[in-house]
Order: sequence, then structure tokens, then C-alpha cells
Amino acid sequence: MLENHQHQRPAREFDDGLIEMRSTPVPRYFTFLFYGLIIWAALFMAYYLLSGWSSEGEFQRKMDQHIEQVAAQQPPPGAPATAAAQDLEGARRLYSQHCAACHGASGQGGIGPALDVAQYKYGRDQATVMQSIAQGRPAGMPAYANQFSTAQIESLSQYLIGL
Repeated sequence: MLENHQHQRPAREFDDGLIEMRSTPVPRYFTFLFYGLIIWAALFMAYYLLSGWSSEGEFQRKMDQHIEQVAAQQPPPGAPATAAAQDLEGARRLYSQHCAACHGASGQGGIGPALDVAQYKYGRDQATVMQSIAQGRPAGMPAYANQFSTAQIESLSQYLIGL
């Protein structure tokens, strides 16, 4: 009986009350998992460190693709007016017919506030400007939702932001 006790590893108690049982070995799958993860990490790091990959190179490749895509969408010089240019001309016409009387011919102001300033009273983002055109504002700005289509309101808001 004494011989059998000598072959067992003694239990060790720590200050925090935990007991280490050395008689139970670590399961084999933990050992395989531990060393497997070390090998995987070494291969992963070697691939990214030695393959020449970099985040800057990845970014540059994506930017080049984006620039090529945008260039392919641009019309060639001398091409007929695009829909955006036609929308801008339509917005300019709408402004001169419906807005210039109050806001001035070039947005400098008059009865209504100036539209060529850096900040509008209710905000200068497109959604707010579209809301102002469609629903109107207190103290004299009429609502145009029944007179203009959504596309006209959108193009007019882009025109106003560009003033």
C-alpha cells in the first residue's frame, strides 16, 4: 500500500482554496488543440508576413477598382447632356418660377431668407431642405408637395444646396 501511494502525485492546495489534483493527466485533445493552434498561428503569420500582403496595398487595389468603375460611368467629353444636367436645368427653372420672387434671383434673399449662406435656419442637409420645400415652414414658406413631384423636390434641394 505504501508503494502505491508513492507513485501517485500528491495533491497541492493553494492559498485561495483551490486544490490541484496531479493524479489526473491533461486530456490528449487539449494537448493536440494547444499545439495545433500554435502551428496554425505560425502558418497564418508566415503567410501574411512573407506573402507581401499589406492593408495599404489592399486599399490601393480597391481604390484603383473604384476609380476605374467611376471613369467607366462618366460620359465621354462632348456627349449630350445627362439626366443630372437636365435635372439641374429643371431645378433652375423651378427656382426662377416659384422661389426667386421671395428668395432673390440668385438666392441672396428678399422677402424670404437668403439661400446662398453657409447654414439655413432649419439645416442645410438634403433631407431637411426637401422637407422645407415639400411641407413649407412657418412665417410664409408655402408647401409645394402638391405642386412638385418628389424628383423635382429632390433636384431643387440639390440646386439650393449648391448655391
